[in-house]
Amino acid sequence: MENDSVDRIMQAWRQRDPKLDSSSLEVTGRLVLVAEYYERVVVGVLQPFDLSIADFDVLNTLRRVGDPQGCKPSDLARSALITTGAMTSRLDRLERAGLIRRTPDPDDRRGVLVQLTRQGNKVGRQALEKLISTNREFLEPLTDEQSASIAAALKQLLLHHEG
Repeated sequence: MENDSVDRIMQAWRQRDPKLDSSSLEVTGRLVLVAEYYERVVVGVLQPFDLSIADFDVLNTLRRVGDPQGCKPSDLARSALITTGAMTSRLDRLERAGLIRRTPDPDDRRGVLVQLTRQGNKVGRQALEKLISTNREFLEPLTDEQSASIAAALKQLLLHHEG
């Protein structure tokens, strides 16, 4: 197998400081680089839909939840791990684009519920289908077994750090 940029970094460290155990960089460096490449791909996939990654997340969270009444903005913010203020900005942008609507919360006079519009559901579905197709292309160099092994290892890391 040919060398990648992380191999070159590792070689440089072995020459510069042979006593330094930089082996963790083989995993973390590749994780960071692959995540950066993947993010560029996702941004490109979502651009024709005029969606940011954050917009895509809101639309497809609403689709995934599937509550016809809608979701509270605070629940969406918790799902996205952002502040309610940041969520408000996202919702303002999506509402201006006609992809969501805010309706009064029947259980809270001061609250609102966020619902997908028909167009928002359509755009969210189309963007998700395109992203899933692109994910398959992105992972194409891996065998099914390699994909499963990577998924299991990453799950173990996430469980450790999410806890």
